[in-house]
Amino acid sequence: MDYQEVIYRAADGIATVTLNRPDRLNAMTLRMAGEIRAAMQQATDDPDVRVVVLTGAGRGFCAGADAARLQNRAGGDGPAEEPPLPFTGAVDGGIDLPEGFAAKYACIATVPKPVIAAINGPAVGVGMVLPMFADIRFAADSARLATAFAKRGLVPEYGLAWLLPRLIAPSKAFDLLYSCRLVDAPEALEMGLVDRVYPDGELMPAVLEYARELATAVSPRSNRVVKQLVYQGLDQGIDQAMEHCLAEMAEAQKSDDFREGIAAWRDKRAPAFTGR
Repeated sequence: MDYQEVIYRAADGIATVTLNRPDRLNAMTLRMAGEIRAAMQQATDDPDVRVVVLTGAGRGFCAGADAARLQNRAGGDGPAEEPPLPFTGAVDGGIDLPEGFAAKYACIATVPKPVIAAINGPAVGVGMVLPMFADIRFAADSARLATAFAKRGLVPEYGLAWLLPRLIAPSKAFDLLYSCRLVDAPEALEMGLVDRVYPDGELMPAVLEYARELATAVSPRSNRVVKQLVYQGLDQGIDQAMEHCLAEMAEAQKSDDFREGIAAWRDKRAPAFTGR
């Protein structure tokens, strides 16, 4: 696909999706939103891709919705442009999740492969929504996160008010959603918004090293099922979740990856997983 506002690169089992409006701190447009979904679909469709990394070009991750779009909407004129690409819908061939995950940026959660957000700078408003739907979040020292919505007379977008209290304590979620204050990387790490923090120049090497480990040492079939179990389990009781995981364990023990994992462990060698 010919991307204009996203850079898509795939190598060594890793697809890197880079928001690419660095002169605007990667502020979100409808085109970019559609291209993000298209990139997630491309990564899903590529059997050689086992991990997806989402990051931003330049010194920002995503500064939120493009100002022109917000001003146009405030004036009653609707979106500033027609969406050139679809930006809603779970990815085809993705994991089976409740219908709500088909909404715009939440579709990132339906990608049947680990998605890592590399937050390289400010992530504000919708720019904060994006990494919250990634599976793992690594941040640079310069990262700053804020919800921003209430300061614009808006409300949390695309499930953030549902997801945030599941990632951090509800009182901390209220704090961020009410105040819209900027949270720096150390505080984000302390409250659980991000999982690791690195000096700016070390973020991408660390993310890619971690991604390579997932791409080479872990069964892609297992990770696909793990992702489904975790997300479906958010709204399941223990009985349903236990039944589901036991059924999946029985299926895993019939898989090629199980046989390869045991053989590699026995032979003390690196595994050659196929995802089957």
